[in-house]
Amino acid sequence: MRRGQATTALAALALALTACGSTQTPPGGAATGGLQAKPADLSGHNNYFIANTEQMGWFVIDAEGLPMYRYDKDVPKPSKSNCEGECAKAWKPVLADKTPMATGVDPISMGVLTRPDGTKQLTIQGWPQYTFAEDKVAGDMKGQAKGGVWWVTAPNGAKITGGKAQNNSNSGKSSSTPSTSPSSGKAQTPQSATPPAAPGY
Repeated sequence: MRRGQATTALAALALALTACGSTQTPPGGAATGGLQAKPADLSGHNNYFIANTEQMGWFVIDAEGLPMYRYDKDVPKPSKSNCEGECAKAWKPVLADKTPMATGVDPISMGVLTRPDGTKQLTIQGWPQYTFAEDKVAGDMKGQAKGGVWWVTAPNGAKITGGKAQNNSNSGKSSSTPSTSPSSGKAQTPQSATPPAAPGY
């Protein structure tokens, strides 16, 4: 009889401990079935990424998946943009009004240029960065080699001169991105081919 009473008491204690444990709330949030990482708050940053195509290799894109370009008539040291007025309407300066963060680009190579109108523009290896107004969706690259002076920017800041002007948005070869690509899903890794290794930044 005593053994039965002891067993009953232990069962009651275990039930009480289980009940207590299930109602505890972790610091800063409601009780959950397991530990969960809090997503990073990127709202205070301008976010950029890299993408890859067979023709171009790795290049830098903005958060919308549009390629970034550099202009041969700009100056890298010290950084100076020579694209203003009508030029800046077609070639939109990549804004850096918040801290720039670029997945796949060496952070040391990124800088910020203050334009004559006071806006902040992203630079990579000193070169001011732009997007082209005729590029509408991820995969477009209509500005490549435009006028022989506009070039898609590689992750190390170099200009990519191998590819010709192209629009990949309606072709079978879509632009691909690494796993840290924008969440919009506009640029996806093709299932039929594995892109080369991303730059080691």
